[in-house]
Amino acid sequence: MKASLKYLLSLAALTTSQLGLSAEPANCSQANEECIEVGQWRVSLAAGGGVLTNPLQGGENIPLIVVPYISYYNERFFLENTTLGYTFQEAKHFDVSVILELNGEQKYFNRLHAGNIIGVDGALSDGGSSEVPTSPDSNGSEDLFPDTDKPVEPKRLPTLDDIAKRDWAIDGGLLAHWYIGKQHKITAQWAHDVSGVYKGQHIKASYKYQVPVFDWPAKLQLSAGFDWQSAELVNYYYGLNSKDNVEQAYYYQGKQGISPFVGAVFNYRINKQWQFKLSAKRTFLSSAIVDSPLVHDNHQDYLFIGGLYEF
Repeated sequence: MKASLKYLLSLAALTTSQLGLSAEPANCSQANEECIEVGQWRVSLAAGGGVLTNPLQGGENIPLIVVPYISYYNERFFLENTTLGYTFQEAKHFDVSVILELNGEQKYFNRLHAGNIIGVDGALSDGGSSEVPTSPDSNGSEDLFPDTDKPVEPKRLPTLDDIAKRDWAIDGGLLAHWYIGKQHKITAQWAHDVSGVYKGQHIKASYKYQVPVFDWPAKLQLSAGFDWQSAELVNYYYGLNSKDNVEQAYYYQGKQGISPFVGAVFNYRINKQWQFKLSAKRTFLSSAIVDSPLVHDNHQDYLFIGGLYEF
């Protein structure tokens, strides 16, 4: 049960930003479908097929079969899955809120295979191995002092199973939206670790453009942005030191970095309750993350296709 809860938290933490489900209370006067009426709960369930790739050595890709979304707004307070906020400044074209939310970085470090939770096989996982055989010398032990002209065989890379536990963290900070007409939105967020887990901060900024889709009951949204992560955050999650069960040669001190991303979300309304949804996003991991021996890929992908049911 505890492992199941962690997996559900992972899904909830990524839903709002990855699936393109977010409320826009400041734009409700513009009859935006994404609006939430004040004082009403909004519950949606996306069901279909998808994957969130895991860039860690030995990490399992996260299959997405059922993804939940829940939100609530009153005059000032709001809830969006794992984000709780209070809007203290609101106008026609912008709003500013203080927020408290679950940091989603830990989702890559769950050792639980998601297939054990939602009944899918391992077809979506990497299926590869990060272990590279070493070449023992004549007496069966590794050559600690190889000749300079003798090629050095790579050692076994550290994997998710070798490292110490990385904990969930809770962030607190500021969230701002700027609405430029009906088609453009800029979002900026600053958050700091208030739980004392990684003792750092991060900044997210994004631009979203809603593309007109003829006269269809549909919506296409394109997005681009970046996520700046402090050295403390990168080092806690992707750094390697004496706490981890890895060779000292693989110790890594994390530093700050910027990870840009691009994405697209397409919705086609079938009826009052159902929508067809296609979401895709690629994040280009910063060199500060990619340089870690624990990371095997320089990007992370999100893809989901299926139906969205609004209760």
